[in-house]
Amino acid sequence: MKGKSTPVIIGTRGSELALWQANFTKSVLENNGLQVELKIIKTKGDATQQWNLSFDKIEGKGFFTKELEDELLAGTIDLAVHSCKDLPTEFPEGLTIAAYSKRANPFDILLIRKESVDETKVLKLKENAIVGTSSARRKAQLMAYRPDFVLQDLRGNVPTRVKKLAEENYDAIVLASAGLERLNVDLSAFEKVALTAPMIIPAPAQGVLAFQIREEDSELKKICELLNDEASNKITSLERQILHDFEGGCQMPLGVYAEKIENDVHVWISQAAAWNAFPKRTHHVVSDESITVVSEKLVNQLKNTQPSSVFISSDLNDNDYLVRGLRAHGYSVNYESFIEFKQVDVDFTYDADWLFFSSKNGVKYFFNQIDTSKIAALKIAAINQGTAQSIYELGLQVDFIGQGSDLYKIAEDFDAVASGKIIFPQAKKSMQSIQKNLIKNIVIESLIVYENSPKISISKRNEELLIFTSPMSAEAYFSQHTQQPNQTIISIGNTTTKKLKALGISEVRTAFEPSNWSILDNVF
Repeated sequence: MKGKSTPVIIGTRGSELALWQANFTKSVLENNGLQVELKIIKTKGDATQQWNLSFDKIEGKGFFTKELEDELLAGTIDLAVHSCKDLPTEFPEGLTIAAYSKRANPFDILLIRKESVDETKVLKLKENAIVGTSSARRKAQLMAYRPDFVLQDLRGNVPTRVKKLAEENYDAIVLASAGLERLNVDLSAFEKVALTAPMIIPAPAQGVLAFQIREEDSELKKICELLNDEASNKITSLERQILHDFEGGCQMPLGVYAEKIENDVHVWISQAAAWNAFPKRTHHVVSDESITVVSEKLVNQLKNTQPSSVFISSDLNDNDYLVRGLRAHGYSVNYESFIEFKQVDVDFTYDADWLFFSSKNGVKYFFNQIDTSKIAALKIAAINQGTAQSIYELGLQVDFIGQGSDLYKIAEDFDAVASGKIIFPQAKKSMQSIQKNLIKNIVIESLIVYENSPKISISKRNEELLIFTSPMSAEAYFSQHTQQPNQTIISIGNTTTKKLKALGISEVRTAFEPSNWSILDNVF
């Protein structure tokens, strides 16, 4: 019997990470009373590690897996352990995936040399920074946020890449978090920026181990149940099916991430035509459909999206991420705020422990009056990444940033770290959503720094897509105009959606979180 009388032979690459994966598998099986041996196999990918080439410049798919598959078919090994993100979606006849591991951290991480950090910039990286990565997917998404980046190909195993950041001409590099965590790599010399979804979409099945066997080996298939995580299996199968339907390999500029949130599965896709092209993005919530049906629907929708005209109810500029993303794919874009703003003079005594900003306008009208140098002793909180960015641009640190669109959850997270007296610079008509949901016995004080009111006269918009970025902008427009039959309505968040539905707009696409990239997810 395999594993009892004769050992299970695991085939693995010889890199530190591959050996960690193989030894992890070996320990699980041995802890269940099985005999296990390792066989190290050199792959085409290992042989080309010294080439400083981007993956998309290497011919063929599966250059980290082919040799292991050949050994499986030859019967010289029984089980191959792969980083699932490296696997092609089609296998040689006679091979199958018997199990998927529990998912480790699925996201990428940006490692930055300390001298290259700039807190005022998106991703905390200085202007014109040299960033090392050989992934077309990572390149496309990074360039969308920071067109100024100088991207250079970076090859080698995980420790080698970290060493190159320390010793060579890179300001930052991008790696998968899972590999760094599995190897327990010392990153204390670098600033770390987590590239989490929905901002940066990881590779399909990133963080998952795949266990490949001969299809006919029913005995080993049973053994592999010890390695399988059912929740991970379902999510990974969906991500890989989407990869398959895009006819992609690991060199394709494609990010796919699925996550179960409560009773639904959220799916994000980022797909670019090339590493230097602005990605199309989409986000969908799926529930009772089969993997194949879901995948076909999402892929077809993204592939067949036709450009249209878009109006955004906000003061933007042509360099804004959302505007650039839409225009890169042929959309006609117009933007204008429906709201007028007026500064309210304040007498700020600096008697506080925290400043909490719930909007960019709160930041603007507060610091129009307050010297940034005089608040050095105060901690600063921002409701979302966009608001945080406006604070960074003033040369200030942000001690708390809310995540997602659930205001109750943001309040809960802030409640866990807040103490003392908290000042909320805000609009006169603020809904005070965060203040109302704070539970801890802390002192809360509202500071009115601006007034906002709807414009008296607003022109009718004829664009096919109308994007509303606040409840007031929605109310301002629909108090004067009605939705046209051909118009689709997109909302920046749940509060704005609630207002739109109260105004009689029944069908609204709502961004997962109040950010430009989440809005873009609802366009394609």
